[in-house]
Amino acid sequence: MRKKILITGAGGLISNGVAGYLKQKDRTIEITGVSPVEGEIEHFDTIIRGRFGEPLKIPSEEFDLVLHCAFDKDDKTNEMNTLGTIQWATAAAEAGIKKQIFLSSISSQAGYLSYYGKSKKELEQWFLERGYTVFRLGLVIANGGMFGRLVSSLFSSPVIPLIGGGKFLGVPTNPKNIYDLVYQIFRRGKRDNPGKPWNLQYREGITLRELLIKLSRSMGRKVVFLPIPYSLVYPVVNVISLIRIPGIDIDTGNLKGLKWNSRLSLRSDLEDLGYKESPLEELFRNLRR
Repeated sequence: MRKKILITGAGGLISNGVAGYLKQKDRTIEITGVSPVEGEIEHFDTIIRGRFGEPLKIPSEEFDLVLHCAFDKDDKTNEMNTLGTIQWATAAAEAGIKKQIFLSSISSQAGYLSYYGKSKKELEQWFLERGYTVFRLGLVIANGGMFGRLVSSLFSSPVIPLIGGGKFLGVPTNPKNIYDLVYQIFRRGKRDNPGKPWNLQYREGITLRELLIKLSRSMGRKVVFLPIPYSLVYPVVNVISLIRIPGIDIDTGNLKGLKWNSRLSLRSDLEDLGYKESPLEELFRNLRR
């Protein structure tokens, strides 16, 4: 019997990476994606339409695992992200799917929780209490997401503004570790971590400034950094948040969360899982392949 996996948020950075990795490992794996947009998506055999706030109509065939990657970036308070994820996970459980993986973030452990961090923390608890698996991710070094925006900034201007002088810490996550761990759980039923999330970030963080220096060298770009004091940025962002300028998705909660994330000290589970921390330069080279 063919192994089947259901991945929500099809078309996203992690969901597509996982789907591609699974197909590379075993072409017989049947992958169904959930997306708010109809149409074909690379690496997925089937796409079913689904949007948070709407019931998820799970096909009658039995799935071996559900990977929850769906995230609505337009949901500023993350209320619908939280409720929608629980609604879909409940529907999966009622359909008899025993294995479920939720993608969380180290932001769930910050001293100050943004709306995003609060949502992730609440969902972590919900999934763990029911015996499901949770991955905590740091800054995913891949062609998309927050890191993708950093790469784009290097090519959009030779001058890079750095809030707080770029002293905020980011903790890298190698996307291949995410993909492989999903495969291990899906295909072999291993890597259980009862009642605890798997922390897939590196042991040590790196400042945004240091990260951009390494990245610019790897990309062959010459840039100049423009430090902007946090004390100047905060009131401006506060005004932007109040008047809600379209297209700008940063608020004071994001800034506070970023600041608190820099103080995090979380144990990494990579070594226990058998993964090595690849040098950042190697991850950067993989981006160009």
